Amino acid sequence: MVDVDVTANLIEKVARSMRGSAGPSGTNASQWQNMLLRFGAHSNQLREAIASLIRRMANNNVDWNRIKALLARRAVALDKCPGVRPIGVSEVLQRICAKAMAWTTGDDLKEACGSDQLSAGLKSGIEGAIHAMSAIFEEDQTECILLVDARNAFNQLSRPLALWNARIFWPRCARFLFNSYRGYPLILFRQNNAFLLSREGTTQGDPLGAMMYAVGTLQLIKELKSPNWKQMWYADDSSCAGSIARVREWFNSCYELGPKWGYIPEPEKSFLIVKAGLEEEARAEFQDLDVQIVPSHRFLGGVIGPVVNKRAYVQEKVEKWSGYTIKLAKVAKKSPQAVHAVVTKSFQHEWGFLQRVTGGFTEEYKPLQLSIQRHLMPAILGREITELETELLTLPARLGGLGINDPVTEQDEAHRASQQACALLIEALREGTELNYANHLDTVAHTIKEERIYKNEALEQRRRDLVTRMEEENPRLARIQDRVNGNSQWLTIVPSSADGFDLDPIQFRDALAMRYGHTPQNLPSSCDGCGAAFDLNHALNCKKGGLVKRGHDSVRDDCLEIAKLVWGGAVREPVLRNGNDGSPELVADMKLQGVWDSVRPAFFDHRIINADAASHSSRTWNSIAESAAREKHMKYDQAAEDKRGSFSPLICSCDGALHREYGVFQKRMAQALATKWEKPYSAILGWVRVRTQLSIIRATSMRLRNGRSQVKALGLEDGAGLPSVED
Repeated sequence: MVDVDVTANLIEKVARSMRGSAGPSGTNASQWQNMLLRFGAHSNQLREAIASLIRRMANNNVDWNRIKALLARRAVALDKCPGVRPIGVSEVLQRICAKAMAWTTGDDLKEACGSDQLSAGLKSGIEGAIHAMSAIFEEDQTECILLVDARNAFNQLSRPLALWNARIFWPRCARFLFNSYRGYPLILFRQNNAFLLSREGTTQGDPLGAMMYAVGTLQLIKELKSPNWKQMWYADDSSCAGSIARVREWFNSCYELGPKWGYIPEPEKSFLIVKAGLEEEARAEFQDLDVQIVPSHRFLGGVIGPVVNKRAYVQEKVEKWSGYTIKLAKVAKKSPQAVHAVVTKSFQHEWGFLQRVTGGFTEEYKPLQLSIQRHLMPAILGREITELETELLTLPARLGGLGINDPVTEQDEAHRASQQACALLIEALREGTELNYANHLDTVAHTIKEERIYKNEALEQRRRDLVTRMEEENPRLARIQDRVNGNSQWLTIVPSSADGFDLDPIQFRDALAMRYGHTPQNLPSSCDGCGAAFDLNHALNCKKGGLVKRGHDSVRDDCLEIAKLVWGGAVREPVLRNGNDGSPELVADMKLQGVWDSVRPAFFDHRIINADAASHSSRTWNSIAESAAREKHMKYDQAAEDKRGSFSPLICSCDGALHREYGVFQKRMAQALATKWEKPYSAILGWVRVRTQLSIIRATSMRLRNGRSQVKALGLEDGAGLPSVED
C-alpha cells in the first residue's frame, strides 16, 4: 500500500473552503478557520499537527479508542415526510481531515470509477450524464429510461464490502476509511445522554461519504454492465435505458444483486420514462411493480423527455428564480454588497447549469431577465437605471460591469460548450465503453480555455460597442469607464468583516454611483463647512474639516501596513529636508527600506485626485495622472537623492484608478509577499489591489458623508488647562 503525504499547505487550502455548523464540541467551521489561518506561527503549528494526524490515520492502523471522539457526530432529526431520520453533523476537525484526503487521493478514485459511478467527483460528470441520457432517449432503439431510487441508500450500504472495495480500487485512502469506520461512530444528542451507533453504511456528514458510496457500489455496477442496455449511476441514483423488456431484465438483476452490496431498489419511488405510444406495453411489463410511468421526468438537475415537457420544466424553474430575484431585491435595500455577492457567486450559477444541460429555450428566460433588470439591478444600485446601464452591468466587473449575467444571451453558447467539454464522457456512456480519464480532463480543460478566449473576445467587443454608444449618449460615463476599467477587483470579493472587505450600504452605493457617472443620493444641499452648494465635485474638493487629509492619511496607513509585512525600516511621514530660511519642511508619506534596492531607502507620497473636477474635464486620466506625478517628482526627487534614496509618487483617483507607478509598486509588494509567504503571485496581487481599492472607497465616502463643521474646542489641547479634581 502506498503511503499518503499530507502537508500543512494543504490544510491551509482546505481550511479556506470549510463551511458548516459545529459537531459535538460546539466549534463551528468559522472558528476553525480563524484558528488555522489568523494566528501566525501558532496557526501554522496547528496546521502541522492536523497534517500529522491525517498522515497517521492514512498510513497506519489506529486504535479506535484514540479517535472515536474525533469521529463522533451531533444528532439532528431530519423530517422525511413521513417519519424522522437521524443524521449526524461531524466535527469540523474530522471534516478537515476527510476533505484533505479527498483532495489528495480523489483522482485515484475518479480514474477507477471512470464513467461507471459519477459520484466519485468526475469533472463535468453530471452535465455529461444528462447530455448522454438525453441523447440515448432520442435514439430509435431506446423505448424507455428507468430512474431507480434506493431505500435509505447511504445507510444501507454494506460497510465491510465498501472497505474491501476501497482496498482494491482506492488503496491510498483505504486505511483512512478503515480507521474511520473500524468502530461504530457515536451520534450524540445535545443536552441528553442518549446516543445512537452508526453501524452500517456511510456516516452522515462525512465529506468522504459520496466517494465511499461510489467505491462501495462499483463492483455491483460492473456486474450489471451489459451490451443489452445502457446504464448510468450517480451515487444511489441509477438509471437504465433500452427496450422495455431489457430494462425490466436490468431491474431484475439489480433487485437480485443489489442487497448484497446494500443497494435495495424501491420500485414505488422509481420512474419509468416511456416514449409516446408505448405506455400500455410498459404497464404490462412492469405491472407487478409500483413504478410510475411518465412521459418526462427530472434527471440530475436536468430533464429527460419531449421538448414540450422540457420547456415546461424550464418555465417552472424560471418562474421560481424570478420570485427569488424579487426577494433578493428586497434584501438588497439593506445589504446591497451581500446580495451582489450572492447573485454573482451563487445564484446565477443555478440557471447557468440548467442552460448548459438543456439548450434551445432562449425565450423562456425572458421573465427572469426582466426581473433582474427591473428589480434586482435597481435595488443593488439604489436607483433606477437606463437601458444603456442595464447592458453595461451585465459585463464582468473587469470590463466595467457588475458581473450579473444575462440569462437570455448566454443560453445557446453555454449548452454547446458543455456538450463539447463532455464529448468523451457522453460517448463512453452511450457506447458503454471505458472512459479515458486523462483524455477527458484534457478535453474539458481545452474546451474551457477555448470558450474563455471566445467569450472574452465577444465581451470585449460588446464593451467597445457600448463605449461608442456612451460617447454619444453619456460622455461622462464613457470617460469614467475608461478610467475604472481593470480596477474593479473590489466587486468580485465576498464581503467578509473578518478581512475588512465589507462596506456599509451607503459606501457601496456611493462607489457604484461614481463608477457609473451619477451623483450619490441624499447628499446635503449645502456644505456645513463653507456654506457653498454641495454637489459631488464640491464634496470631493472641499478641504474644510480636514476630510481630504484624513482620507489621504487612511489610504497611506493602509498601504504602509501592507508594506510593513515585507520590508523593514518603515517610517510614517519621514522628513526629507528640514525647514530653513523660512522654507517649510519637506515631508513624504512613508519611507521603506529595500523596495527597489537592498541598501537605498525608498520614499513615497500619496495623492487622491478628483478626476472629474472642472479643471480636468477635457483631459484623460493618463494625462491627469502623469501631470500629478511630474509635480510630485519635481517636489521630492532632489531631496530623495540627497538622502541617497529614491522617490515614487502614488497617484490614484477618487474612484480607484491608479497611475502606472502606483501599479508597479503594488506588483512589487505582491511579488515580495508571494516569495515570503510562498503563495501564488496572482492571488497576492489581487488581495493588495482589493485592500487599496476599498481603502480609497472609504476615503472618498469620508469626503461625501462626514461633517465638516468644527466642534467648539475645550482649550485643553496640551492638557495644561485641565482643572484639578479632588476626591
